[in-house]
Amino acid sequence: MMGDERNFRSQFYGKVGLHDVEDKRAVEALLKEQPLNPKKLAHFAQRSVVPATHRNEVWKIMLDITPRYAESRDYVAQQHTLMYEELWDALKALGLASISYGVDGINGHDFYALCMDSKQSKTGAKSYPETPFPEHYVLMWLMSEAKLLYNPRQQLKSKENMHFIAIARKVSSFFENPGDVYHVCSSLWALLLRNQTMIMDALQEAIGMLRKEHDVLHLHLLKIGLFTSPLLLDQCLSLFCDILPESAIEKILDKIIAKAFRILSFVVFALLVNLRRSMASVATVEGVRNLMTQIRKEEGDLIVTSALEQWVVMQSGYVRSQRLNPAT
Repeated sequence: MMGDERNFRSQFYGKVGLHDVEDKRAVEALLKEQPLNPKKLAHFAQRSVVPATHRNEVWKIMLDITPRYAESRDYVAQQHTLMYEELWDALKALGLASISYGVDGINGHDFYALCMDSKQSKTGAKSYPETPFPEHYVLMWLMSEAKLLYNPRQQLKSKENMHFIAIARKVSSFFENPGDVYHVCSSLWALLLRNQTMIMDALQEAIGMLRKEHDVLHLHLLKIGLFTSPLLLDQCLSLFCDILPESAIEKILDKIIAKAFRILSFVVFALLVNLRRSMASVATVEGVRNLMTQIRKEEGDLIVTSALEQWVVMQSGYVRSQRLNPAT
């Protein structure tokens, strides 16, 4: 009876839009715990959408940017700020924060043009942006990891660094403080690098789901070579930041930061199913890539909503099986 009552209440709240109220109260209770428990927050984020009012704070806790103990937070925050400022100043000192626009630049910005040329501009001073661009964040991360090479302009063009840039572009829209942007991007990228095997497994699961539920579409994409191309894996490693809107990306990040990498399988599946009619007339992987870049905001939101709905069904099935077979 209690289970039926909870299910009825959950369905009722969903219909009248009160899930947000329940979720907000649950997160606020977790944020009041001392010390903070990142595992509990991750468990919540895996099962629910993190309320927007607490999303930034929850992300930073799950990424171990914010310490668990209250007495450590001010000191750690100061150290993080100092680290960011030192890296940003170092980029300026190297000339890597100087930007000139040109067709040969990275995403419209030429970072290397002034790197080896220390001459000042006609006004007598170099021009620096007040806050970093997405490309700057990856340069700062490379510097912090002692991976910055002699030709950073060329280095920015590597596929891995382009993934970082795509993520940084979206994360920049979620945080006002550039120091937070740097640390969240760095921690998130490190998380992805450590879990590439799980990401590849999620992609294979998506392909299996497509073969089972949309065999005609699967066969078509197989014939044009989509599954042997790097396109889908690249989208997973960049967290779809180049093709989906911010409103969709933040919900994906809730799950990824909570280490629920399997969400990617549902996003890939929903993405391909959403584009199935358009892809029927596409004969190349490049054609699929072009379709992905044309996804409208409304479509992107629907894709992620569908993925999350499938995720909830999967989670519910897992919980049921655990109750029926507690020893497994």
